[in-house]
Amino acid sequence: MVSTTTLAAGHEISSSEKICWPEENWWAAYHDEQLNRLVASAIKGNPRFQAAKDRIALAQSMADIRQGDRQPQLELDAASSRDRFTALQFIPPPWAGGTFWNNSAAASLSFDLDLWGKRKSAWQSSVDETKAVSAEAQEVRIELENAIVRGYVELAKAYSERDIAEKTQANLEQLVAIERKLEGAGMGTQLAVNDAEANLPIAKARMEAIDEGIAHLKNEIAALAGEGPGAMDEIKRPELKFDEPAGLPDRLPANLIGRRPDVAASRWHVESYREKIKVAKAAFYPDLNLLGLVGFQAIGFEQWLSKAAFMAGAGPALTLPLFDGGKRKAGLSAANSEFDIAVDQYNYAIVQAIKEVSDQLTAFRSATQQELQAKDHLQKEQTSSELATEAYRAGLSSFKNVIESENRVLQAQENLTGIQSRQFEAYARLMLALGGGSK
Repeated sequence: MVSTTTLAAGHEISSSEKICWPEENWWAAYHDEQLNRLVASAIKGNPRFQAAKDRIALAQSMADIRQGDRQPQLELDAASSRDRFTALQFIPPPWAGGTFWNNSAAASLSFDLDLWGKRKSAWQSSVDETKAVSAEAQEVRIELENAIVRGYVELAKAYSERDIAEKTQANLEQLVAIERKLEGAGMGTQLAVNDAEANLPIAKARMEAIDEGIAHLKNEIAALAGEGPGAMDEIKRPELKFDEPAGLPDRLPANLIGRRPDVAASRWHVESYREKIKVAKAAFYPDLNLLGLVGFQAIGFEQWLSKAAFMAGAGPALTLPLFDGGKRKAGLSAANSEFDIAVDQYNYAIVQAIKEVSDQLTAFRSATQQELQAKDHLQKEQTSSELATEAYRAGLSSFKNVIESENRVLQAQENLTGIQSRQFEAYARLMLALGGGSK
């Protein structure tokens, strides 16, 4: 199993600002109460998460079965049958050749001494597997939470894009009206009118596409929450506010093993298969059981529970397969291979976890820097738009210049919206890479 100390974290991770580990409700950083309610609803109603919890119960039941195998086994058997006994064997008269009731009742006790720990290892393997399934259920939960947050971020972006598209369409309609007035006054051409009108269908189609996207996003969020599409009819426009720094917790690679549920699950799978190797090795040694039996057996009911019908027995039982065609050897080989596969999967999970942290931190930092540049660009375009409006009011330019400058402002706003959306999503993915608030 690879150690995190042997993996170079890289400059991006080692030079990052130090922050605390994510809280369980890390999405509160977006400051949106509606988002908080949606995540809580998803945890309660999502079928995939419910199935994950059911798998925990199943794994625990299997572990309980293995634990039961380690305990003494007490059984009570009773039987009563109407039999005709042969007169040509050892049945004495008066029963020989006659038909009578044959009755028996016995209690048997058995206990496997488990000298080589085979049953103990089988139980411990089931316990480790239960822990792995629990970690996998936790991974399902944080992935579900993250998917809700990312869908909500995408919904906020769609609403902002709709505002921009609506303003862009209004500007185009104003431009068409100006061109028509110029043409009517003999100061413009039909070509200019056609050119202005040609962009209107595109703007309207974009509005329709954005509305379609909003509907799909609401349906997706509803499905994640385990609800029908109608449950999202009353959802309001997202109001996200975000001011989180770009950083990582201290001693990241080492602590990541305990914080990432998928890594923890891989580790418990390794431990489970390690115990299965012990089970496969113990199969080469003899099993020794202690057996005991007490009961009554008699023909007829008159003396069934009498001292004469009493029977008892006790002693050890030894079992050792001498030849099985290589079955036990193949079982040990299979157990070793399963263990090797589990170790490989654990090593991959560790490497992948550190990679994902580095990738999402890079994306978050980049989006944060791009946001500053996009805000500066927007501010400059807004200043230019204000100057164009002042020039128009002073009679120094046409209203077309005002509309064109407003369109550039809208383009800058759309660029900023896209960057902020990437920043919000990168933060969500970074929280997922850090274990999503797992303890």
